[in-house]
Amino acid sequence: MFIGKIVKSDSHINYVCQIYGPREVEVEPGPADYAFGRFVRIAVRANQPDDSGHTLDYALGISQEPVTYVVGVIYDTILLNPAFGALGPRLSNETQVELFSPDYIAEKAVLIYVMVLGSMEVQRSSEGEMRVLSATHGVPLLSLELGSEIETISDDEVRAFHFFSDTGESVNSDSSAPYLHMGYLPHIIAQRNSLLPMVTLRIIEQLERLFPQNLSVLSIVKHNFAWRLKVETTG
Repeated sequence: MFIGKIVKSDSHINYVCQIYGPREVEVEPGPADYAFGRFVRIAVRANQPDDSGHTLDYALGISQEPVTYVVGVIYDTILLNPAFGALGPRLSNETQVELFSPDYIAEKAVLIYVMVLGSMEVQRSSEGEMRVLSATHGVPLLSLELGSEIETISDDEVRAFHFFSDTGESVNSDSSAPYLHMGYLPHIIAQRNSLLPMVTLRIIEQLERLFPQNLSVLSIVKHNFAWRLKVETTG
């Protein structure tokens, strides 16, 4: 589901997205849809056909052309309330303000911070099923655009994003010798943000659930990372 749109960027890989509020979309996203450590994707407009409605047609199942997405993870949430600090007397209560000044209510917003982990090319089959054609981890060449919509991704897409072959590209389940890959870890670790180590542990926990066959390896990575985080925190 679509949960918001890009309103700002702090760098090539860090984006600020505003969550859709009441009456902005048919299905309003809830807190669980933009939870800490959730994987999301954003269509790369510059990589799509000239038709501006291509991405919408794809989402509606009309188009079967491949679409390139940037894959990211939510690592922070900010709540905006312009009324905070306005402690003076009010002529209208909250219900009256919502009725006569709906634009005032719209000034409240939920912002999320998304770090880009890589990209993937997705195609919709004639039966309407989503299929990941390829995926790469790391910093994408193209930046995202203001107003681009952000949406959640399914567990199957998360698996496909992390399932690689010896060629270094994402593979389908029928390919030979696939393995779990987390090529984005180095550039997450290199970022200076106190929440990113915690979101890394959250990512590993999700992968433990999605890749039970790799539980032993993920457990080692998780414990090593938790130990490193503890040492760095204590100085």
